[in-house]
Amino acid sequence: MNTYRINKEDLENKKVLAEGYKIFYQGFKTKHGNYCYADENGNVVGTFHKVDGKIEECNWGLHFSENPFDCFSFYECVQWNEFAKVRAYEKIINAGEKIVAQVIEIVETYTFCEFLEILKKYNKDKYLSDGVNRSDGVNWSNGVNRSDGVNWSNGVNRSNGVNWSNGVNRSNGVNWSNGVNRSDGVNWSDGVNWSNGVNRSNGVNRSNGVNWSNGVNWSNGVNWSNGVNRSYGISKCEAISRSIFCYGISGKLKLFNKETTKERYEEIIEKIKDFEWSPIFNNLFEMKEEKQEWYKANIFDVFEIDNKTAWLKMPKEMKDYLQSLPEFNEKIFNKVTGEIKDDNN
Repeated sequence: MNTYRINKEDLENKKVLAEGYKIFYQGFKTKHGNYCYADENGNVVGTFHKVDGKIEECNWGLHFSENPFDCFSFYECVQWNEFAKVRAYEKIINAGEKIVAQVIEIVETYTFCEFLEILKKYNKDKYLSDGVNRSDGVNWSNGVNRSDGVNWSNGVNRSNGVNWSNGVNRSNGVNWSNGVNRSDGVNWSDGVNWSNGVNRSNGVNRSNGVNWSNGVNWSNGVNWSNGVNRSYGISKCEAISRSIFCYGISGKLKLFNKETTKERYEEIIEKIKDFEWSPIFNNLFEMKEEKQEWYKANIFDVFEIDNKTAWLKMPKEMKDYLQSLPEFNEKIFNKVTGEIKDDNN
């Protein structure tokens, strides 16, 4: 069985049978298999797609949802997915939350924020009392599915303790955030994935203790920096990779602002990981008691923790280890941790 692109003329003036919304993986790729809905020029609007054989719910066919909120039962509500309006032709199966079609036309595409606006404007009467489904303790919210303790939020799916947030999926204790996936203690952040204690940051992936930073990947203790990859203790740096305790520089394989070897970097970063500690730039973890549900914490009491205070909680054994390194530079260390606030060398 195959999926392939067809021309509008191949439909022989067939009528539209249904219309709705569909989410795709990044690049308009399929959830299963390797089919791409974009043409050879990367365009998707105005393209037609068909499956051969007999369509069957959850087994074979082109799936979409009439209700845009239902899309999040099948795809995560995150910014790096693709969003579109589609029409169905030839044959369809209406299965409630989703429709299975023989042919679909991609009518229009949306950015993440544009799709959120569609959710807000959608007829709430069609979505179980203001768009809230199988949820508890939900107040002033839209498009919330299987969630608890959600307040003033939109498009939230299977999440707990989420406050003033949009497009949050499977996340806990998230405040004023968009497109956050499987994250804890995230505040004023966008596009954050598998991260902890992230504050006012964008595009952060599998990172801890990130504050006012952008494009941070697999890194810890990053403050006011951009394009940081697999690093620890980075402050006011851009495009820096595999580095440890650096301030105001760029590049890769740096240790206290000096060049180091890959072997030395890996030796020290593994030792740092053994301490299992990173600075946290908000108080969400302190507010939540052990084993307590996130929604029981008073999210309105969230506040930011300044850089110096966050680093002051470093375990003594960890600080002793860093100071014992022959490469240790006290001035750089103090700038990163907030002991020195000036930008002068």
